[in-house]
Amino acid sequence: MTDESIYRSPEARAEIADLYERARRALPMATDSRMVATRFGDSHVLTAGPEDAPPVVVFGGGNVVGPLTLGWFSPMAERFRLIAPDTIGQPGLSADRRVSGSDDSLGLWAIDVLDQLGLDRVGAIGVSYGAGVLLRIAELAPDRIGRAALVVPSGITGSPVRAMLRLAAGYVAYRIRPSRSRAASVATYLAHEPTDSLMVESIELSFGGTKLETEMPRIARAQDLAGFGSPVLVIAAEHDPLFPPKRVLPAARALFRNLESASVLRGSGHIPTPDAASRLSSRLADYFS
Repeated sequence: MTDESIYRSPEARAEIADLYERARRALPMATDSRMVATRFGDSHVLTAGPEDAPPVVVFGGGNVVGPLTLGWFSPMAERFRLIAPDTIGQPGLSADRRVSGSDDSLGLWAIDVLDQLGLDRVGAIGVSYGAGVLLRIAELAPDRIGRAALVVPSGITGSPVRAMLRLAAGYVAYRIRPSRSRAASVATYLAHEPTDSLMVESIELSFGGTKLETEMPRIARAQDLAGFGSPVLVIAAEHDPLFPPKRVLPAARALFRNLESASVLRGSGHIPTPDAASRLSSRLADYFS
């Protein structure tokens, strides 16, 4: 964990906090907000859905504000209590000091969050960067995860060099000459088609106002997961440039002895379309039921 803030200025922090609240208000369901203490700093948590419904924790993606990821699973709030922590050291309302993805820190942070929320054993979704967080819990405290769903996941295999170079070029182009259209170009690349304005703005503010997270969580090894026996579902997106199915699915089959399913979300990029998100939520609701 570094001593430096991820934000380049107090103004950048305020802009992202404002975007966070606008993205939260745009969600189709009501949410509650609270802060919990962890060994790495205070962490913000959004919750949605009936208080007495089965809980499902959603660990979101990196470099975007949490409500945007949570929104992909909004239909599940009819049947589940969705619990979405803002990953520490990522844009959002949690403490702004980055936590390393190369050691156990992300897992220790997540376990602290579960402890503070009184969640002993829970179903969990890890999206992109959040899949790496979930895998750290599976290594450190395997009994805390009842069922795991890894969606467009990091932590299983690396990304193609071409995709990383394409994203790096988009970031450099934005830093040289910032514009909404340059951020939109990166969003379109990730989504495989134009995506909503809040996602574009989140990418723009991350590029311009934060010290961008460039380190994905380390890749899990089978020996690290030897004690993890809960069911695992892996979903890759057909047009995902970062974690393409041809890489993710074979790696998942080799990694998880408890793999229940490894499938492809058709017609979707790394950022799902509304239709793809609806299909994804339906699949996950069945899985966690």
